[in-house]
Amino acid sequence: MNLMLRIALQLLTAFFVLIVCIQTIAIVTAWLFWPQLLSGNRSAHYEIFVVTLCALLFLLTLLLIGWYLGKPVYFMMVWIRLLASGQYDAPHRWNEIHSRKRGMLKLPYAVYKELFEHLRMLSSTLRRNEEALQESEQVKREWIRGISHDLKTPLTYISGYSAMLMNSEYRWSVEEQKEFLSIIHQKAVHLQELVQDLNETPHGQIPLKVEKTDIVELVRRTVADVSSAPWATGYLFTMNPEPDRIWVTCDPKLMTRAIRNLLVNAVVHNPEGTKIAVRISQRHDRTTEIQIEDNGVGFGEMRGLNDETSSARSGLGLSIANKLIEAHDGHLVVHSKPSEGTTLSIRLLAAQS
Repeated sequence: MNLMLRIALQLLTAFFVLIVCIQTIAIVTAWLFWPQLLSGNRSAHYEIFVVTLCALLFLLTLLLIGWYLGKPVYFMMVWIRLLASGQYDAPHRWNEIHSRKRGMLKLPYAVYKELFEHLRMLSSTLRRNEEALQESEQVKREWIRGISHDLKTPLTYISGYSAMLMNSEYRWSVEEQKEFLSIIHQKAVHLQELVQDLNETPHGQIPLKVEKTDIVELVRRTVADVSSAPWATGYLFTMNPEPDRIWVTCDPKLMTRAIRNLLVNAVVHNPEGTKIAVRISQRHDRTTEIQIEDNGVGFGEMRGLNDETSSARSGLGLSIANKLIEAHDGHLVVHSKPSEGTTLSIRLLAAQS
């Protein structure tokens, strides 16, 4: 049955019942005070009494009908006002308008049960949209914060090599100067890529451009890049991949960012002379494991990989790397103790053959 027709019929029925009840009350009251009503003997006082009684009962009828119609409408208005203010939970009197035994709406709220159901659906939809919006905004903030953090690395290269070129105490050969300028150019291109990434707007998750990638070659290039930096000359890097090639499906640019963050962390949080070993192997469960192990200062127990404030070592770089690895359905496992070094294990699914 049409919603408006059903509500109209129920309200008409309620109005009819109230009128019948009021007329019955009027007749019974008049008969009690003037029994001669039934015998046909009527006086002027009787007529005044009946008119007054009918007027009072008519006003009472209007009040009862107004209460019957207005109470649920007021409840819905309060609910809509709460939704407009961003409060998506049902009003605190929601349980009071339901019967305890059957859980159904009480009268007169039951007349508008479809409207209440639509309000509940609207409330759930608005709550989901709000949560999705907050999640999207959080992803955007983390994306921008991660890129802002990664901008420091190429800037450090550019600053370091340009300072070396400008140092008047050394006379660099033409080949060395070309090499330094080539590195500066590469890092400038890297800066441009990161700035372009800032213009990307992730919706709910980190945007991936996956392709089949030789992870051994990707890690080798990243290790060579970090180990050749001026600020990493005092650290001993070694790399020992078991197979010469291991294919995984990943976004090469983002995976390089993740591994570079972990390698840079191993440098900036450890003293010179620290040994940093990188190993790549295939596990029996068809996952690829990349281990970055150092014998540096280590750090204490962390509250979580995504918590940038848990310790100085488990900072933003480690958090960014973990998010990028999780976006590839991978896992980052951290083992570290103070004064005993740190082992970081990246586990990725192998590419489908």
